[in-house]
Amino acid sequence: MQRLRDARVLIRGAGELGSAVAAHLAQQGMGRILLVERAFPKAVRRNVCFSEAVFSHGKTVDGVTARFVMLLSDVDMVHELGDLAVTTQPLPEVLAAWPPDIYVEAAMLRSNWGLTKDLAPLVIALGPGYIAGKDCHALVETVRGLQLGRVLTSGGQSLPSEPPADIMGFALERVIKAQRPGIFRTNHDIGARLEQGQKIGVVVLLFAREDLYKGVPVDSEYPVVARISGVIRGLLRDGVPVDGGDKVGDIDPRGMTDDLEHISDKAQRVAEGVHEAIILNQNRVRRRSKARR
Repeated sequence: MQRLRDARVLIRGAGELGSAVAAHLAQQGMGRILLVERAFPKAVRRNVCFSEAVFSHGKTVDGVTARFVMLLSDVDMVHELGDLAVTTQPLPEVLAAWPPDIYVEAAMLRSNWGLTKDLAPLVIALGPGYIAGKDCHALVETVRGLQLGRVLTSGGQSLPSEPPADIMGFALERVIKAQRPGIFRTNHDIGARLEQGQKIGVVVLLFAREDLYKGVPVDSEYPVVARISGVIRGLLRDGVPVDGGDKVGDIDPRGMTDDLEHISDKAQRVAEGVHEAIILNQNRVRRRSKARR
């Protein structure tokens, strides 16, 4: 198993699922992990996402720490210190400067942006939008149910989009989304309690200069409110740009829960599925590692 411990793992997406995969693999001894994130991460369950390292330079999730690196030349140094690395450098530059042995697509875009098996000796994708055997070597099921975490080696294009988990009879009502593009602003934090109809934040709309001549203010805003009462389980960071339809919050109607600071059962099962896919395809990793020695 030493070849897997030495393998370079590149994970695109440092949100909840990507972070769960990174933490689990690190706990299994695979510490050479680099996560690629956007400059303004849109993770909602920020307490369990390595994407927070982009803002705070470091983030610990379930005992595993990831450090933000501005220079790709610093990635190996961070790994030598025993931490994972997070970068916001463009993916093509990352692939060129730090070619991985294992690539995990965890951005959860639900459509293929151009993923191919040529990105690394072993390419694994999460969730719908990809075809195992064509776009990637393995696909891990992310939809809740009996098949959660299942490893597919063929098919997968028709995997359904997943609705929010039902809690106390609430599913879609739990999720708070932006209706228009703009900048999300909030003075709330994860763990705070909200009542139905209470404002969780606003989206500031930015208009083009020519709109001034039409009598429209340059900056305007509209409120984003909770549709049910409960505790904020996830919340987008203040100041992050959003598009219409982006998820900005998640309400737990049960009140205070004990999982705000821990990886969810779903994310953990998906992470175990990725580890299983790596074990099943470890011979692919060995070939690339030998070539580099």
